[in-house]
Amino acid sequence: MIRRCTILIAFCAALLAVQPLLADDGRDDRRDDGRDDGRHDDATHDWAPEFENLGDSEYSIIPLRRAVEIATARFEGRVIAARLTGPAPHERERGVVLVHELRLLTPGRDVLRIRLDARNGDFLEVAGAGLTKARRKGADR
Repeated sequence: MIRRCTILIAFCAALLAVQPLLADDGRDDRRDDGRDDGRHDDATHDWAPEFENLGDSEYSIIPLRRAVEIATARFEGRVIAARLTGPAPHERERGVVLVHELRLLTPGRDVLRIRLDARNGDFLEVAGAGLTKARRKGADR
């Protein structure tokens, strides 16, 4: 009986000694620059290059609501679709990181495609039929 207890106590002691090693999977969730890389537990993210630096304050983006306000301040109509997407190659060359792409239905039933820089709301491209008729009078931006 004493021998079984001694073996059981030794086994429990070994488990307690090994437990910290089992809890640490060996991964370091910090990047070389000291920031958290977003990996937690078993979830790993395969980010596209344009999304890599979104944690930096210089890459903060305007909310979608603000992008809609900017677009509708210049063009008449209502937004029927919106998405956050990566820049086209010529936009990337200008330093654009992310783009708010909006579809706007004009009063003349035309659809405009509006691309805004997601960092500052600058217009990158506006395309579609009825563009001139949909433009608001006196829109300065």
